[in-house]
Amino acid sequence: MPGEEPDPDEFLNRVYGVDHAESVRPSEEEPARPPEFCDECGSRDIRRVQKLRGYVLFLLIVFGLGIAVDQTLPALLIALAGSIFFIIAPGWRCASCGHRW
Repeated sequence: MPGEEPDPDEFLNRVYGVDHAESVRPSEEEPARPPEFCDECGSRDIRRVQKLRGYVLFLLIVFGLGIAVDQTLPALLIALAGSIFFIIAPGWRCASCGHRW
């Protein structure tokens, strides 16, 4: 529209050459690639952090204690808070220096 203000986000996206960025979605055919090297030391020995075992152990302990002391509602709330922690915990680890991201 002629009298309408341009969107500042669209302008900045055009300036930086990423005007298509909001319409790009991850490909279902290509899974996300792991990082190529560590940002801290430059090593290429990158490993995925195994969070599932720790998460299952955490849930077993929390619900086991909650049932043992007959406090299942607080156990559920602690489990929800802990679940958020496991979701946002770093997913990659450098085998050389131990840096996580």
